[in-house]
Amino acid sequence: MLWVLAVAAPGSALAAIDLPGMNLTAHCVQLYGSGATATLTQNNAYGWSCLHNGQYKGMNLNLACSTQHTDGYQAAYKDFNDPYSWYCVLRKSYTSMNSSNYTLYVWKGQYVALRTPDLTTCNVTQLSLVIDGLDKGYAFYQYATGKTPTLNASYPSRHYLGRDSITALPSGAVTGCAASSPACGYVGQTGIEIKFDTFQNYICPEAALGKHNQVGFYELGRNFWFYDGELKSTNANYGDAMVTGYAVLMRYLAMEYYGLPVTTAHDTQYANTKALVDTYRDANVLCGTAGATSTQISPGSAYCFKHDWTNTLLANQGISGLGTTDLFASFVLRLKRVHGWSFALVLWRQVEALGNVTTPYESADNFLLAASRAAGANLADLFQYKWRWPVSSTVRTQLQGELGTPVSTIPYN
Repeated sequence: MLWVLAVAAPGSALAAIDLPGMNLTAHCVQLYGSGATATLTQNNAYGWSCLHNGQYKGMNLNLACSTQHTDGYQAAYKDFNDPYSWYCVLRKSYTSMNSSNYTLYVWKGQYVALRTPDLTTCNVTQLSLVIDGLDKGYAFYQYATGKTPTLNASYPSRHYLGRDSITALPSGAVTGCAASSPACGYVGQTGIEIKFDTFQNYICPEAALGKHNQVGFYELGRNFWFYDGELKSTNANYGDAMVTGYAVLMRYLAMEYYGLPVTTAHDTQYANTKALVDTYRDANVLCGTAGATSTQISPGSAYCFKHDWTNTLLANQGISGLGTTDLFASFVLRLKRVHGWSFALVLWRQVEALGNVTTPYESADNFLLAASRAAGANLADLFQYKWRWPVSSTVRTQLQGELGTPVSTIPYN
């Protein structure tokens, strides 16, 4: 009988992880020659033997792993009482963003491969949950953008067997971004690094509670950013609001789309981000005082709005303790609340269809065009009068011709 050991799919929450098994009969033939077969003599993990010429003989499952799998390293089991729970642990050399070399464990999902410095910070059940979530995150980004990050052949450590490489670095190592950054992802191509402290103190403990941490989902937003030409512009402040705001936004949407369990802290942060557009829209001060815009809250009023596009997104000035990246995400989340998932899942394809821009004002026009086309509605009044974005007469006329009269702003309150 041909026995091929592999961990059965443990259900939808953990379906993505690939724990490679072993062909034990092939291993017996390797050890003892033709006619040798694998047989189970006891109903536990150590109950396997090779049967050859009527004699029971031993196995070397570490050898089976190292010879049957790319980067095979050693054999391990999930459950002593389950003889079919053996799997192979993989190890591979890794060159970090900072050009340091490590040998790390590799855990394969469908779209991502998670590299870890040890086998204990996250156990295999927790790793399964982490990888399942990140696989779903990758699938969401791919679905929403219609694209995949570049696999850079010159840097093999940034991917693994065609998968996006997400690496938890050893203790003390820093990512390729700032030394204090909890994680770092390449823009437009595969490759993410996560500091060990983040992995140890957040990702694994949350996985132990059956929860998903947002860090990897956020960094996937770096890998899946393809819109410098259409949105970033030459203004660094506004460019960051777009680029990083995209990662903030898509992190939330990816996790929500699949209904992934998250911590209460994550839910609170998400709720605060969604509500930020209301604070932006309604905050006001006496006209003529410091911080007031030139826009009165109503004709003849002594009060003017406190916030507009110019003194927030363009100036890199956040509000209510949150940044302009959160504010940008909040605008898009309000559009998604009104227009649903159909809006969120076509928005970035509409962005990609636009031409390249230079100034932040052109970028603002581009985003209004893409958002209106994704919503199937002329959003010019919403952006200009309620959200106080700059809207050029050219784009207002273009939207009027494409989508008709601007829609009411009331549903977006």
